[in-house]
Amino acid sequence: MLGAGNRPPVGFVLNLLERTEGKEMATEYIFTKFFHILIAILALGTSAGLGILLELYGDHPTHGAYVLGAIKRLVTFFVIPGYLLMLATGLWMVHLSWPLKTTWILAALALWGIGLLALTISQWVLTKQLRLFETSGPGSSSYRRTSLLGRVLGAGTGLLVIAILYLMVFKPGT
Repeated sequence: MLGAGNRPPVGFVLNLLERTEGKEMATEYIFTKFFHILIAILALGTSAGLGILLELYGDHPTHGAYVLGAIKRLVTFFVIPGYLLMLATGLWMVHLSWPLKTTWILAALALWGIGLLALTISQWVLTKQLRLFETSGPGSSSYRRTSLLGRVLGAGTGLLVIAILYLMVFKPGT
């Protein structure tokens, strides 16, 4: 549907096409953005699903150790690499179209760094939780404390991701 003056409605992509030297840069931006969003859906969606799985089955007396170990491997080999790839694709999009010193980008990068720290600590907590499950069992007070810490870190990381998402979608201050 055409807008005023028989032009399509002006959106971010059209503005990008007008701002860039040629279509090649805009196409590169769109493909990078596609992969950035795809990686986010896969890595962060997996992370959210693992949190639900952990909550439902992490304390199961028979299968809990297996569930904890599987979650640890998925976070190590899928979620964290995806989180790092999101940084790479995000920085490439910034390189193509935004000044790095833009306020919302700096805020998102700061939150990303805090998120990486939280993911690293969460991974350490998960390793400790698995060890305590195998040595003390899921009913022990030390396991329960560690499990609670993992839940708090997971929830905090989820809130950080939502804050980053807000910054990327609404780009406050621009």
